[in-house]
Amino acid sequence: MPKPPQTSKPSREGDSQQSLREQPAKQLFDAAWYVARYPGSPSAPDEAYRDFLDTGMKKGHFPNPSFENFRRPSRARIPQEHLYRVTASPILCRVPPIQYLAPYQIKTRLHKLYNTFDEYLQRAMLAPDAIGPELWESDLRIVAYMDNSKKKLASDFATIPQETLISIIMPTRNRAAIIADAIVSVLMQSYENWELLVIDDASDDQSTETVVKQFDDARIKYFRLSAQAGRSEARNAGLQRSSGRVICYLDDDDQWDPDCLLILLNQMRSQGTRMAYAAHVMWEKFDPDARLGQAFRGVRFAPFNRSLLENTNYISLITLIHDRSLIEDVGCFDTSLKRHEDWDFVLRMTEVGRPIAIPCLLSHSFHAKAHEADGATGEDAGLKEAQAKLIGRSDWSLPFTTLDRAEHLAFSLPRKAWALRQKKLSTLPVEPVQIVIPNYESVPELKMCLQSIAEHTMTPYQILIIDNGSSQETYAQLETLPTLFENVRVFKEHDKSGFSFAVNRGLAEVMDRNEKILILNNDTLATPGWLDELRYVLFKHQDAGMAVPRQVLPANSRITKVHMPAATSDLECDINLSLHHSNIIDLDFDIDDGLIEVTYAPLFCSLVRPESIRASGGLDSGNAPHYRSDWILCDFIRRHLNQRIIYTPHSKVYHLQGIATETRKASDSSFLSQRSLKMLPQASD
Repeated sequence: MPKPPQTSKPSREGDSQQSLREQPAKQLFDAAWYVARYPGSPSAPDEAYRDFLDTGMKKGHFPNPSFENFRRPSRARIPQEHLYRVTASPILCRVPPIQYLAPYQIKTRLHKLYNTFDEYLQRAMLAPDAIGPELWESDLRIVAYMDNSKKKLASDFATIPQETLISIIMPTRNRAAIIADAIVSVLMQSYENWELLVIDDASDDQSTETVVKQFDDARIKYFRLSAQAGRSEARNAGLQRSSGRVICYLDDDDQWDPDCLLILLNQMRSQGTRMAYAAHVMWEKFDPDARLGQAFRGVRFAPFNRSLLENTNYISLITLIHDRSLIEDVGCFDTSLKRHEDWDFVLRMTEVGRPIAIPCLLSHSFHAKAHEADGATGEDAGLKEAQAKLIGRSDWSLPFTTLDRAEHLAFSLPRKAWALRQKKLSTLPVEPVQIVIPNYESVPELKMCLQSIAEHTMTPYQILIIDNGSSQETYAQLETLPTLFENVRVFKEHDKSGFSFAVNRGLAEVMDRNEKILILNNDTLATPGWLDELRYVLFKHQDAGMAVPRQVLPANSRITKVHMPAATSDLECDINLSLHHSNIIDLDFDIDDGLIEVTYAPLFCSLVRPESIRASGGLDSGNAPHYRSDWILCDFIRRHLNQRIIYTPHSKVYHLQGIATETRKASDSSFLSQRSLKMLPQASD
């Protein structure tokens, strides 16, 4: 096979773009081998290549020896007129992906965002599109790891009896010109116990049915809807007609790797889950010569991160498998959603079970394969509509408005997820917690914080507010708080000594009680179960010195993408797992509860063991500023005490990022359910 060109990736302009589109097909053609393999072919390289495109491909000729990895499943009957869709496809012939991705490699500069596969997974957890359209050597190395892992799993599962029927749902409408490639990729599956339900959403003519029936296979079932109903209704129609215990989905313009079903099903079963997904390759349009996309867009994959999933959908439906019982638990596709119905579907399923993420390239999507993209720009109203469904599944919400007139809604975990967590939290012992809140020149947001604690905290607690030199006017208002809230004390410091000093003053006041201590910012909003979930972490893991929750910022916060570059700005986002802080150590620390070990978390909300605080001597106020003392404490806990810092996605706390708030008058005693909050400009750091 010819060696890849020793040049940088061309720019996406003019001739360079055309070069990119032509390179993969030529790159995958070995003229010398082709002429020797197929006598009678033109001997000149360019003529041999043209001969392959004009006649050889249709005859089922291979463009290079790597394509001879082609293996026809025993039950596959590929009509001769469609055979080239297999024999010329790098995907279906199991050509190592490095070979067809070589033209996209950049060699002009080093790229060391990750060297090992573990480093890649830690980054992908927060940046699912870490491998983008311009590839460095470390990207290709990750792709190679994925392919090697795929081959190992396929080999491990090859001899397992194929007893489970998998139902594959494929909605389509007016796509006769492209659907054959998708069908062929199903026929080429090494796992052969499947049924393919092609649901025709009332195409304008009979051409789609004609193409489908060219594949004379009893496992392929064609159904035509009497009237156009949309993708969700078509998929639901497929689900209703399906017979399999396990369900998969494939769009009519996409393709699967031959081992996709084999690996998805057996990994799901071996891990004891009801849902699994894998990595998938994204392409721009489709090149019929290369049987690939016209341009490479990237690889999308992330280990399961529920809080990120609530902000952006990184799990492609075409690389998803799930047990039929999940449909019984959460229902079918929501037909009221015109967009993001797949995101809503995945969100609902992951509320009742944790999926397994499989880092193998098992599917390929081709953006705008059949037509140009619609080019829609601006805020996606469908996102808010899908998020509204998520909010509607929670038991608590609080509206608030920012000064730019943008409306926000804080909300709790979905009720089904919360019900599952309640079973685990019921094992916790009753133990009081000391909450230390530093404060400076703040009353409205502190009231909001205290009220959220009062409404959402079941465990006994005492709150100590350390006022760090506020004005007499502010302090006079603070003195009223113990009369408004139970278990609240206010301690006044006369000097403006900073966050770290104020926290240490509070720690000194509560340390002798030998109870767990929560360090909490005054600009936070607690949600149901927040503190018990933190307590659960320290109760379950005795080697953990600190437990931290989701740190959720409102939509369009200025620092969200610094921490979570994959985030959708229009929606709220958790940033306690942070690419900026590079703080993930072990993303599989506790798979059963979805707990993650981190190197660091800011002390905006941290539950700490008293012995850990005592051993560390509190925060290092001498090496201020305060954010540095956060790092110092976390490092001390990990390195000197050999204790872990654990993040839990089940505790959700909003952080208003130093924003003062002005509360409106409440119409009744239910502050959180009736009160809106107006945020004032952010204070300077």
